Amino acid sequence: MHIRDDRAYQLCKDLYPLIEQSDVFYAEMDLDEAAHAEAMPGYNIRSYLSEKKLEKVRHQLTKSFGIDIGRMGHLHPLMIMSAVSASIMQSDHTISLDEHLWQYAAELNKPLRGLESYQEQMHILQQIDPQTIYNHLIHLAQNPAPIRKQTDKSLDLYLKGEIHHLYMLSKKSMQHMRKLVIYQRNKKMSSVISQLDTSLRYFISVGAGHLSGSYGILTLLKKSGWVCKPITLNFD
Repeated sequence: MHIRDDRAYQLCKDLYPLIEQSDVFYAEMDLDEAAHAEAMPGYNIRSYLSEKKLEKVRHQLTKSFGIDIGRMGHLHPLMIMSAVSASIMQSDHTISLDEHLWQYAAELNKPLRGLESYQEQMHILQQIDPQTIYNHLIHLAQNPAPIRKQTDKSLDLYLKGEIHHLYMLSKKSMQHMRKLVIYQRNKKMSSVISQLDTSLRYFISVGAGHLSGSYGILTLLKKSGWVCKPITLNFD
C-alpha cells in the first residue's frame, strides 16, 4: 500500500466508491499531522560506519538502487531500507497509494483520522537498534539480489490478495523487530478500531502485512467480537 506502482493503483476504481460511502476515513496515521510534525532526532550514519566502509556501501547502493545514503545518513536506517525497497518498484505516481486515498477522501470532505499518531510511530523507530539495520544495509549492498527478489514477490502477493503469505514474508524480513513493528502496532490499531462508533461507516486503510497472522488485525478484531468479511476487488 505504501507504494507508487501503477499496478497497485488499479485498486482505486473499486476503492473510490467505498470511500464515497464511508462517513470517516482512517489511515495508519494522520498524514496531515505527519507532514507538519517536527522531525525526529537525527541519526548520524558515520557514528556506525567508518568513512571507508560508508563510501564503499554508498557506491554499491548507488550503483544497484540509485540510493545515495550519503544524503540520507540523518534518517533512521529503517527509513533508508524502505527507500531501497521503494526504488526497486515502479514509481508511476508522485505519491504512494495510501497518500492518494487520503487525498481523495479529503477532496470529498471526509473526516480524516489516524489509527496511530506520528509520535507513536516515531517512538517505535527510536526503540530499534540502528546498528543491526546498518549491518543489514552493508550486507544488502554486497548482495542486492535477495531484496530485489523479495520486493518483487511482495508486490505479486499484494496484487493477488495473498495477505497471509504477504504477512509471512513481512514477518520473516522484520526478524527481531517484528514484535515492535508488526505485533505491537497491530494491537494498538485493532484497539482503536474496536472502540469506533458503530453507527458510522469507516474506510480504514492499513498496510496489507498488518492484516493476517495470529497477531494480525483481522484475528484481533474477531477476538473482540467483530465479523470480518472480504470484499472482492478486480484487477485489469
